[in-house]
Amino acid sequence: MGVMKRNFVLLVALCTVFCLKANASVTPDQVSDPEYLINSGFSEMTAEEILIMKNRVAGKSVEPLYDKSHNKFVRFWRNMYGYIDPAWDTDERLHHNIQPSPNWKDL
Repeated sequence: MGVMKRNFVLLVALCTVFCLKANASVTPDQVSDPEYLINSGFSEMTAEEILIMKNRVAGKSVEPLYDKSHNKFVRFWRNMYGYIDPAWDTDERLHHNIQPSPNWKDL
């Protein structure tokens, strides 16, 4: 067997091994579970947003995963900054009903 033929056969075998289907040990439901996401290094906000999106698609009720408690002073300044900068994301972005037509609350 020639050297080129042997190299070609090894290259084809190597490509075949890399193209084989990988069987994952976790299901997509497990990967999008909030506990799994947090243990994998994602933030609580990311895990909550994924849970909310999954619940919206499934038609379940959308409830916050973690209760965020702030005193009145912090809430006032966060809301004030939210009015000044409309691009700033607030908690309401995730927890309000999405309507197909725009509304003044979407600002």
